[in-house]
Amino acid sequence: MRRLIILHVEDNREDARLLARACEAANLQTDVYEVPGGGEAMEYLKGESLYSDRKKYPFPDLIILDLKMPGMTGFDFLEWLRRDRRFVSLPVLVFTQSRDAQDKARALAQGANGFFVKPGDFASLVKLAESFKQFGKILPSGNGQK
Repeated sequence: MRRLIILHVEDNREDARLLARACEAANLQTDVYEVPGGGEAMEYLKGESLYSDRKKYPFPDLIILDLKMPGMTGFDFLEWLRRDRRFVSLPVLVFTQSRDAQDKARALAQGANGFFVKPGDFASLVKLAESFKQFGKILPSGNGQK
């Protein structure tokens, strides 16, 4: 089975590092690529600007998305993503500090495939990261994007 490619859209560097470490601790076969916001995630997915080299920045199998980011919010990004036919089936898991039921309902209505509140301890984060294995099991040998 090939490695799961994750694009993590997160403005907090420490949260991004913790998730990458949790994936390692969960023994996931993943490569996690981080971008600090929605605008950069759009460029990454379209293979534009600094992200034009698909060998260096491969197309993701899964997006992990924070909601509360400056500039383009996670909601704005989801709206853009689901309007573009190229990305309509790309799985997105919202990973946020928000416990607001309205945020969850809105994210799911806008096309998120899951909604998770960031856990307060590392052990819980590792347990959550283990759930990403399900995405690796459903992957074909290639992700269809160049």
